[in-house]
Amino acid sequence: MAGTDYPLLVFPKPTRAARVRRFGGGSGVKVPSAARQVERLAPHFQRLQDAMDKQRLALQDNPLGIQPEQVLVLETIGSIQNFIKAVNRIPGLEWLGEHELSDMPAEHGFEDENDADKRLKGQLFLVMTDQAALSQVRSLFKAWEQNSAAPFPRGLAPLKHAFEHLRSIRPWGAEDRIRETGVLEDWQERLKYQEDHVPFQAELWYRQSGARREQAYARLRGIIEGAGGQVIQQCTIPDIAYHALLGRLPRAQVQAVGEEDAESYRDIRLLQCEDLMRAHPTGQCAFPVSEDGEEEPLADEELTQLVLQPQLREDIPVIALLDGIPLTGHKVLANRLIVDDPDGYEAAYQAGERVHGTSMASLICHADLNRPDSALDRPVYVRPILQPRRGFGRQAAESIPDDVLPVDLIHRSVRRLFEGQNGEGPVAPEVRIINLSVCDPARPFLSEMSAWAQLLDWLAWKYQVVFIVSAGNHLDDLELELPRADLSTLSPKDLEQAVLRALAKNTLNRRLLSPAETLNGLTAGAIHEDDGPSPPGTHPPIDPFVAPGLPIVVSAHGQGYRRAIKPDVLMPGGRQFLLEKMGTTHANATLRLHHTDSLPGQRVATPGPTGQLGRTRYTRGTSNAAALASHWASVVLRLLEDFRQQPDRIVPAEYDAVLTKALLSHGASWDGAYQRLAVLRSQTNSKTFKEYLSRFLGYGSANVAKVLRCTEQRVTVLGFGRLENGEGDEFAFPLPPSLSAVNERRRLTVTLAWLSPVNSGRQSYRIAHLWFDPKNEIAPNRQFADHRAAQRGTLQHEVLEGDRATAFQDGDSIVLKVNCRADASDIPEPIRYGLAVTLEVAEGINIPIYQEVRARLRVAVPVTGRST
Repeated sequence: MAGTDYPLLVFPKPTRAARVRRFGGGSGVKVPSAARQVERLAPHFQRLQDAMDKQRLALQDNPLGIQPEQVLVLETIGSIQNFIKAVNRIPGLEWLGEHELSDMPAEHGFEDENDADKRLKGQLFLVMTDQAALSQVRSLFKAWEQNSAAPFPRGLAPLKHAFEHLRSIRPWGAEDRIRETGVLEDWQERLKYQEDHVPFQAELWYRQSGARREQAYARLRGIIEGAGGQVIQQCTIPDIAYHALLGRLPRAQVQAVGEEDAESYRDIRLLQCEDLMRAHPTGQCAFPVSEDGEEEPLADEELTQLVLQPQLREDIPVIALLDGIPLTGHKVLANRLIVDDPDGYEAAYQAGERVHGTSMASLICHADLNRPDSALDRPVYVRPILQPRRGFGRQAAESIPDDVLPVDLIHRSVRRLFEGQNGEGPVAPEVRIINLSVCDPARPFLSEMSAWAQLLDWLAWKYQVVFIVSAGNHLDDLELELPRADLSTLSPKDLEQAVLRALAKNTLNRRLLSPAETLNGLTAGAIHEDDGPSPPGTHPPIDPFVAPGLPIVVSAHGQGYRRAIKPDVLMPGGRQFLLEKMGTTHANATLRLHHTDSLPGQRVATPGPTGQLGRTRYTRGTSNAAALASHWASVVLRLLEDFRQQPDRIVPAEYDAVLTKALLSHGASWDGAYQRLAVLRSQTNSKTFKEYLSRFLGYGSANVAKVLRCTEQRVTVLGFGRLENGEGDEFAFPLPPSLSAVNERRRLTVTLAWLSPVNSGRQSYRIAHLWFDPKNEIAPNRQFADHRAAQRGTLQHEVLEGDRATAFQDGDSIVLKVNCRADASDIPEPIRYGLAVTLEVAEGINIPIYQEVRARLRVAVPVTGRST
């Protein structure tokens, strides 16, 4: 039967109830005695004082009268409650932020109460101090030294607890300012090509006082200009505690980074500045303009088919693409794009260089041209954020320009959509999905949220939009754990297992690339799959996998912030074939990527060498996966919009973003992948194997087409609402009587999505935590992703199964309660959420699930499914 015969259904209005309380647990931490802490920490405090004295001497002749300050780094074992309140009670101390610490050794008298060898967790606090505040903290420490049982002044008890749990206290130094940023490597590369000036981004500590921010900027600018450099741009975004500048330094000022002394960077004056939090490279997000291979022209019949796709129903875009300039006149993209270029980036492009934006626009509009989906019936809004980069011996590439801060560029681009700029109105206020198939290769995610990801989270909440972000690609060679001579003897299955082991072994070097750690965004990893044929010939390149369903070898993987599940979903990203690396420098078999514009891969529109308008090429990667997710998001939004044309508007437009996020993820599963990845199970991960696998698979491969229609044996019901702290909404999913006392295998899938405000200064970061408990009798067994990890983000996706005969009465229901609690701080306004629930049995089993559930729901109007 056609999909429209089994439309999606909608829950009646939920019943309001108090939320279910969540209880913490776990063992505590033994702390060392006060005497032992004093003996160990007293030298730390003396070094802090010495550093402050050294600063005072350096600044005594400064005509600006600058007073010395320094950033304190406090590492604790265990958590310290209300520490920020205590900091704010001491004049001269200013709270800067906190981070979670994990995997710390049990030492110095700290150990788990139940397991002395267990690795420990803690917190890292960052506090700005002046001389007076440091003196007061030292005075409190000495008082604690004399009598650890004595009470502290009112409001300062958390400082006493901090002394008990303190692992170390030190100043923020030069090594902190460049750790994990890649700026030294970038400078070294630029020095090789004899660049006169080297660019950089400087993130400053965000000061709450505007006057303090201006002072910090003036100090850093003085250092840069005093060294013969230049400040190009400054950007401040208070909502995410972001303060940064873009600058250049003469090569002579950073020449030391190219020398043999590994510690020579400490002599760079910029890296000694107390106002500097971190230094980053610029010009990220580079995509090669061309690769080896030839573009393939569209055949006449293919072109006719694509041009005759449904024309635009209206001219209001709901999908935005932030990328390079596309070839708008390409025959498959003509009249389907609205390009908004207020910065004039198009002028820097030649027609043949418009590669990445054209590819992404093609996938969003048509999906894979190997087997194109119905074209979108609304235009795609395109804002250029990339430009060609040429010269200095580097391959030509599209990248974010060196003279702009990426965070500022994205901020301005999104604000222009919804608020306008320069006195003009908003340019595309109906946009609900923003595709960002770009990432920062110099910023692999480790544990701290990047400013870019924080910006996306804040913008998503402010404008109620979903950012679909690519996980990032890693293009390094893959070394297998076997001799080179053995490679040719491997069966396809053995090769697959060897590749999986190599990817797992190298996982630290294949992390998500920022801003893929975004909490509110939907991060897309790539599946080794496309709709095209395999390469012809008797000696094709190496296919690393025996079948589709596993992540492409270049796809970056998680976990996300605070071990949240990332990537969220996997979408087809083209098959990435490999070649054996030749040479004599490696003993183990090593595979390199097969770079080509020809098969295999996803077929996309592309400019010809001189800008021809009917060429295509084959491409692969997580950029493609994100664009394909955006294509499906448009289909979901059309479904919701078509529904609102019916007499009763049951699903208001304000829930479009969260329902789209839920529906894009609702069909995700590990089916077909879980068993093949069992080769990665070991003694160290066996107890947490599901959580371990989620860093590769996320919630799984998403089947959106399946979600958008029901069958006689599968029913999907949507819910939505708003919740404040302490509230809960109960939804009753009616059980189909024909399933009572039947031992057929059944699956229950529940997906909850929301957008949370965030608090950049707190470790917990996420302000609103929503969750549900899916426990039920008919499908009691959790599948796939770990249920604890599923509650760490803003998307909870649970799949449960059962096959035991369970008796129930007609009228019985599965009650699902959506709960809400404040996390990082108070919730500013009610939180919108979207819910999708599916119950199914295998097709062909004579159990009319759909009709029986529909008859028992008090639904006035269904959501009409759309066959694609």
